[in-house]
Amino acid sequence: MTVSNTADHQAETKTVAESQVEVTQLMRPQQGNFAGNVHGGVLLGLMDEAAYLCASRYSGAYCVTAAVDHVEFHSPVRIGERLTMLAAVNSVGTSSMQVGISVIAEDPRSPDSERRTTRSFFTMVALDDDGNVLSVPRLQCETAEDSKWQCEAELRRSLRKEFNERLETGICQIDQRSA
Repeated sequence: MTVSNTADHQAETKTVAESQVEVTQLMRPQQGNFAGNVHGGVLLGLMDEAAYLCASRYSGAYCVTAAVDHVEFHSPVRIGERLTMLAAVNSVGTSSMQVGISVIAEDPRSPDSERRTTRSFFTMVALDDDGNVLSVPRLQCETAEDSKWQCEAELRRSLRKEFNERLETGICQIDQRSA
């Protein structure tokens, strides 16, 4: 894998705060199911858009989704609720960024109804205009929370790598005679 523009971007440093985006949207009937809740796939699509905005803002480049980790649906989002997605870069590699996203829902008629409904982590990769991977600025953590997010992101990356390596070694082999 060749990474373009490595020297320029790797010398640059940005903060978590410089990456943060907040996207708010009203949930409409066409986004829902028969129970009056928003489809999980709709939520994932909206989260992917928020991850794109966050990663593009941070990298200054077009970004694509490389992986989605650990999606947690804590409670349903109902039609008619205001949905707010909070996204921030948690960790960076050479060309990739792990973006943490929290989804908050509330009934606009009842401000005290605010609750976190969904949480996930998207790995985004920066690309240049020719579709080649592009290096991204290093991440500077300014707060204890930023450092915690970075540590957790590095742990997720390490566990994902170990998981994939173990799968490739054939840890889950099936005896073809019994299948």
